[in-house]
Amino acid sequence: MTNPVGKWWKTFKHSVAWRLLNIAQHGNQSERLKAVRQLAMIDHLKDWDFRHLAQICDARTAVSLARSGCDTRWFLPVFMHGQFMNPRGLLLELKTKLTELTKSNTCVSYFMKKYFTLNIDGLDPYTEAHYQIGTPIMTDDADLMKEIISFLHHITKDEGASKEFILKGGLKMLMELKKIFEEDKETLTTLCKTLANMSLAEDCLNDFFDSGWVGVLADWQTDHDMRLQVIASKVLANLDKDDPNNAEYPPNVYPLHPRLRTRNKPKGDVVFVHGLLGSVFITWRQKDKNYTSELGLYGKNAFYTSETDDVFLVGESKRLKVKNTRKMSSRVPQADKLKEELDQISDVATKELIAELKTSPELGADWEVVHPDVPLNGNEHCAGEFSVPGNKWDNMDRAEEYTNCWPMDWLPADFPNYRIIGIDYTSAVSEWSANFTKYCPCEKDHGQIDVRSTHLLERISRSKVGENRPVVWIGHSMGGILTKLILLKSLDNPDSQVQQIAKNTKGIVFLGVPHRGSPIAKWKQHMQVILSPSIEVKEMEEGAPRLLLWHTQFMQMLKSRLQNVNVVSIAEGSPTMLTTFKFPLRIVTEESANINYGDFYILKDDHLSLSKPVFKQSFLYQRLTEVVEKASQTSTPDEKDSNANSGNIFTALLRDLHKLLTIFERYSSTNITVNCKAK
Repeated sequence: MTNPVGKWWKTFKHSVAWRLLNIAQHGNQSERLKAVRQLAMIDHLKDWDFRHLAQICDARTAVSLARSGCDTRWFLPVFMHGQFMNPRGLLLELKTKLTELTKSNTCVSYFMKKYFTLNIDGLDPYTEAHYQIGTPIMTDDADLMKEIISFLHHITKDEGASKEFILKGGLKMLMELKKIFEEDKETLTTLCKTLANMSLAEDCLNDFFDSGWVGVLADWQTDHDMRLQVIASKVLANLDKDDPNNAEYPPNVYPLHPRLRTRNKPKGDVVFVHGLLGSVFITWRQKDKNYTSELGLYGKNAFYTSETDDVFLVGESKRLKVKNTRKMSSRVPQADKLKEELDQISDVATKELIAELKTSPELGADWEVVHPDVPLNGNEHCAGEFSVPGNKWDNMDRAEEYTNCWPMDWLPADFPNYRIIGIDYTSAVSEWSANFTKYCPCEKDHGQIDVRSTHLLERISRSKVGENRPVVWIGHSMGGILTKLILLKSLDNPDSQVQQIAKNTKGIVFLGVPHRGSPIAKWKQHMQVILSPSIEVKEMEEGAPRLLLWHTQFMQMLKSRLQNVNVVSIAEGSPTMLTTFKFPLRIVTEESANINYGDFYILKDDHLSLSKPVFKQSFLYQRLTEVVEKASQTSTPDEKDSNANSGNIFTALLRDLHKLLTIFERYSSTNITVNCKAK
């Protein structure tokens, strides 16, 4: 016999969820936001309850739930889940879709002629599409599919091409490609970047929902691969038009924090811009004390493929290796390890001191611990905390945690109300590894710093960076040059919204930035045949006229047109090892990194390590957080105007109140005393 109380409780739980879903679909925006927050917290329903709710859920609510961190059972399985379209049939479908785009896109024509084999031995090698379980795929077909995904990532940067491809059923084709490359994270990363481009197309939400992508993206938000987490969050943010704090994220712009919905607008923006051969997914990883950084000139860094494949995988494997090594070392008795360390010390007093420090659970306030990366030198005006009291020191030497992106993992804990953005672009040191024209000559000049900064400014402004809030920039190497040009172009832009990017800039951190050029660019005079320097390297030649002109213009802007900008410059104190030739090289000299404005430091790190703090209680990270903290305490011009206007309005209201009370006193038999002073 069925328990009536249990039956009532099950009906009640389902009824509450159904009613909240109804409000989320048909209420006003305020009601929808509240209902979605409640729905996202539901996790106690049975699978069939979630399946029923998912069947009646609409696209807008599904995206809202995905961006609120809901249970993934809210989403229906993808079409033909567990079955695959046969590879040759899928290639035929993709060829047909791309052929239909050739009429309006010259890039497609170029790609089809170069990469797509229409006939083999006089016969069309592709067959009609059908579904099957466990379908095998030939290496050539898999390689061609990867090329197609990479090419789609290129052409979908044009929103018109994205919309046309969506209307032709392109999202369903991409879902079939996702099934085939389920275990290939690099290919999935490029595929997800393509979806991010397509999510900017007009009125595409229902297409993403109908093809099952919303549920897949919600699942990718919690994937162990950091790249899929960030890019999936970017796609959903672009689709979420019901979020009152909504901002678009075009190509090259990635939201590192927050990646889900928030109730309040961010109080500031922190923007990270990497340098040559870098990426938002590799430049900002944590430094491993036992790891020697090396610069490879011919590493895989393709323009349209997943440019971070090799380096990211090295970092990810290193993260797992460090974790496993530390786990293994933790099995060794601590007493034995301590004895081995002490046996290597000859001085008795030093041995006793180290033994006391190692065995004490914590240091007292009378101790002062110097940061492990304390600067070797600095200018006379430099400030900052170079040490920390012993009772506040958090010894991370034996910590197992390792991050591939400290701006995403560390900064949100210190600045939860700030938005953290990573700028990503592709670059190369040598033309041998620069694939700017791999699929289409249209990208030939995009490697130029001036052209690149123009594109980045346009895309950053769409993300509402600096909209009535302070901005802090962190630029590493060439990223600092791009930061300067972005600010110069922003201030000269006729659009007042774009001007806010520069006017609201309150902090800049330059990490190994070659303001006056780099000696590495001079190699073209001696090793032109071997290296064949890329266009970026040529433009950063030491003493290059355009580079010096940009720097002069930036310094004039910094001193006359911008206000209260806190600038910190950090230079490398050690040479960087080049893997190709196995010799050290000082990539950016002290003279080139010093702008003679603000604080200037020289760290013992090499060029690549300047962007990689060893842990949170390091000088590099603490100095950066000081810049962000100071920026949060300053007011933007709009805030000052707003405060002034509100003060003027308040004063005017008080004066009007005095007049009204004076008139009232004249006609009232009751004496009224007014004692109000406008301040």
